[in-house]
Amino acid sequence: MASHPHRVAVVLLALIVLYACSRPPADSAANPADSQKLPFDRAPRLNGISPSQSLIPSATKLPEGTPISIRLRSPFSSASAHAGDTFSATLDDAVTIDGQTLVARGTPATGRVLEARRSANSSGSSRDRSPGRSLEPGYLRIVLVSLNLAGKPATIETSSIFVKGGSRTERKPATVTASGARQKDGQQEKNGDIVLGKGRRFTFRLAQTVDLQ
Repeated sequence: MASHPHRVAVVLLALIVLYACSRPPADSAANPADSQKLPFDRAPRLNGISPSQSLIPSATKLPEGTPISIRLRSPFSSASAHAGDTFSATLDDAVTIDGQTLVARGTPATGRVLEARRSANSSGSSRDRSPGRSLEPGYLRIVLVSLNLAGKPATIETSSIFVKGGSRTERKPATVTASGARQKDGQQEKNGDIVLGKGRRFTFRLAQTVDLQ
């Protein structure tokens, strides 16, 4: 009879131990669903940094091939221009990348004359101007070299544009201005030279990506 209470005590102790081992941890009991989630499924911490945010850069570059449309601020011609001369212009269209305007319309731009030659008609002797003699027209090759961004020039490289006056035998009917210049498609020709007037529009394309930062 004395051993009966001892057996009951042993059984009760065993049940207490089993019950304690079968209980889940306190954190899991508070939110059982969290114990089944993978690490990247769990809610982010309020003071943490989202990994995806650091992988999405803001638009700060103009990619190669971006069109840059400008209008000239002053006139020049093949009769007076020389290789290396610069000219001023303003952007006629804003430059927008991914819906974000990176360069505003009206931004100052600077261009350079790569090649220039005046026509034989404007510089040659009377022998060159004889009837029936083929005359070499004047021409210009120009590029853009910088944009003025926030008061600072940003160097750029663009495609070049070649414009050429028509020879005596190649000219097509065109409007003659009061000064005697022939005007066609927003350009003027005088004595075989090409004259680019103020407001003349050109579209260049970037030859290299431009970092605006």
